Amino acid sequence: MNMIVQIKQHFIENLINRSIIKENSKILEFGSGHSKNIIPFLEKYPNITYVGVEQNKKDAGIAADLLKKFKNAKIYNELAYDQIENFENFDICMSLSVLEHVKQLEKFLTNSIKHVKKGGYIIHRYDLGHALYPGSLIEKMQVFLGNYFPNLLTENKYVSYVDEKKVSKILENNGAKINKITYHQMPNHKAFLKLFDANTEETVALAEKLLDWEMEISKHLHKMDQKQREHLFPTITIWAEKI
Repeated sequence: MNMIVQIKQHFIENLINRSIIKENSKILEFGSGHSKNIIPFLEKYPNITYVGVEQNKKDAGIAADLLKKFKNAKIYNELAYDQIENFENFDICMSLSVLEHVKQLEKFLTNSIKHVKKGGYIIHRYDLGHALYPGSLIEKMQVFLGNYFPNLLTENKYVSYVDEKKVSKILENNGAKINKITYHQMPNHKAFLKLFDANTEETVALAEKLLDWEMEISKHLHKMDQKQREHLFPTITIWAEKI
């Protein structure tokens, strides 16, 4: 299995273990891609309702094909800026590695809150790797344009640095409270996991322990300088609840 998919699936499993996702939860995912992350959980918990929103037509088509065997799952091929289904209809709205590609951040985040019931969860996990560790000159230029000249980039080319303080402020100003912020995917850990042959129960468990350690260490990182913390842990998760 692709290690990045496995990391995201372990993250979703963590949501289940923390009772954020329950056996009959209604889940809305913004920027859902192929929806591969959710499939094992739809197989295990058939009463989960899942709605994915994906702007890329090809990716949405692949997701629709993968999800057609699940009666409680559907995909919308559109941007996540406007009403998808009835507001206050979902137990959780989440996005995984999406915020860094969102041009209209406030509209996106506000929409995620509107779709969740009071007491429901809004969880956005995003990646600063493009901004802090660009893999090419083109990627570096795209981030520069996203940061300073966003109108020059189309939605499908957009990428930028995302400030956790800005995300938190938007959520708090629109009816959500921040429960916690966690930090993930140290570059060396991520590079190691891509190479690590986690194809047995033992090695998968060891890889997951590394991911769990990052989650647990997060509560001790808030006093660290933000820039230092971001370079050490360039993936950030904002855990919020609708009030």
